[in-house]
Amino acid sequence: MHILTGSLGILSMKSSGKLKCSSLQATKRLPLLCLLVIVGGAVVSCENPQPILPTIQYEEPYRPIPIASRGRAQVHQLIRFFTETNPRIGINYLTMLARTYINEAEAEGINSDIAFCQMAHETNYLRFGDDVQPGQNNFCGLGATGRDEPGLSFPSVEIGVRAHIQHLKAYANAQPLRKKLVDPRFSRVRRAQAPYIEYLAGTWATDPQYGVKLKRKLEALEKHL
Repeated sequence: MHILTGSLGILSMKSSGKLKCSSLQATKRLPLLCLLVIVGGAVVSCENPQPILPTIQYEEPYRPIPIASRGRAQVHQLIRFFTETNPRIGINYLTMLARTYINEAEAEGINSDIAFCQMAHETNYLRFGDDVQPGQNNFCGLGATGRDEPGLSFPSVEIGVRAHIQHLKAYANAQPLRKKLVDPRFSRVRRAQAPYIEYLAGTWATDPQYGVKLKRKLEALEKHL
């Protein structure tokens, strides 16, 4: 955790992982400059409790990519990236899905590019597989642990995407959800254990190359930005 101090504001990290903001008494009349804390790439201040999300270049080879960062791709760019691998997907459905990922991720302060690329990875570009089926609206394999376990089902695309974003946020940081909880497995996650995509290997997935594979997809997406 990096700390930037100001003249009057103090922001401290509690043992629970939550941020606590307090203030100092001034001996002179000075303008309040609130302390800033950078956690997992996002900046939080006393005056603005919502994180100020960084913008990341995905092709930088040695820089870790924070999950709580600003998505850069627009709907048409996500579509171009996706259809390079699966050109047979219905464009209307894909457009709706991409727009939903952008909206839901933005609401929770999560990078929509990361979430969309993770969806592509987990569903094999919406081809799915033997366990999870398209009608489940389960875009990240929630509860699908193999051995013919189909995992969770959600009533709509919007709720399925929201559950994915919430689950990703559980790994990324300890900030409270901004929308009603729909992810049944949210409470099973130790919060903030994977603030960067590289840390999802061994936490979200057992594959030691999981983070590397997501980064490769983000690098492929970068070419369309």
